[in-house]
Amino acid sequence: MPYHAYYVVFLGLKHYNEDMILPAYVREQTEKLAERYKPSDLKKISSAISEAYANNKGDDSRLITTDEQAAVYAAVRMPATYAAVYSALKAIADGESFSSMLDVGAGTGAAFFAAHEVTGVSGATLVEREKSMISVARTFCKAGGLEAVIIKSDATTFDPDGKYDLVTVSYALNEMNAEAREKLLDKLFAATNRLLLVVESGTPKAFALQKETRSYLARKGARLVAPCPDGAVCSLPGDDWCHFTCRVERSRLHKFVKGGDAPYEDEKFTYSAFCTDGSLKACKARVLRHPITEKGKITLAVCDGKSMSPLTLRKGDDGYKEARKLGAGDAFDIPPDRSD
Repeated sequence: MPYHAYYVVFLGLKHYNEDMILPAYVREQTEKLAERYKPSDLKKISSAISEAYANNKGDDSRLITTDEQAAVYAAVRMPATYAAVYSALKAIADGESFSSMLDVGAGTGAAFFAAHEVTGVSGATLVEREKSMISVARTFCKAGGLEAVIIKSDATTFDPDGKYDLVTVSYALNEMNAEAREKLLDKLFAATNRLLLVVESGTPKAFALQKETRSYLARKGARLVAPCPDGAVCSLPGDDWCHFTCRVERSRLHKFVKGGDAPYEDEKFTYSAFCTDGSLKACKARVLRHPITEKGKITLAVCDGKSMSPLTLRKGDDGYKEARKLGAGDAFDIPPDRSD
């Protein structure tokens, strides 16, 4: 089968009422990259990448080092990263406009492309240490007509020059030890003109890392605006964790190299968004789980910054019509005098 049939696209998040699709220029260039290799080789490389990430000990070890690995990463892993960053930006910065962007640990450029789709930012400084990943990112940027200054550097040694409206780091802090993370966070916070976004996987371990990140930056004066309502300290019990989900449709190539027949996979992610100029506001409450819809009523798991509790709205109640359009991760103003 020709590789142009191996599309990697997205199913839209229901509560955003739109299809979240990987940009056409990325899809087309990914297909061209895949054409260079045999499917059997791609499957072997994909398995090796998955094993490397699963065994990652947070010691800043190199995980993607060859052109073949970068091509497979772009086809199989990049779509989920794009979707997670896209979803996080939708939740906090939809409709906002940024004139500059810094992405550290940029990989093949997923965060930049997501930010461009959500906010329209068309120029960015991308920091990535792996030559193979940089090559793919350059190819995508050129195909999409996007301007990017790509700096070959390790995230832990890179020193930002100036400030940027949007600063992002995704799926990178978990690869560092605590000392390296704190040094990087200091640099990123200092370089942030408006919004600093940290995205990680949706696991209990990664959520614990997010809580550490929030506490550390709060001591530096950072103001958390999402996902926690009113910048509150997380009140979830120790055996629970806050995470959100975006759905990624699995192409034929995706299913082949990763195994299984399911037409999609759900990418769980966590994020923390910090605003430095007061232009972005925290919500009053956020939906943390998928709503339970029954005849004539809907039940939401809502976090108001103090606790997470179920809120049931019935047909005719204030907020019922709005609640029917909501999904996990959405902001929600709890109707007055309602607390179930």
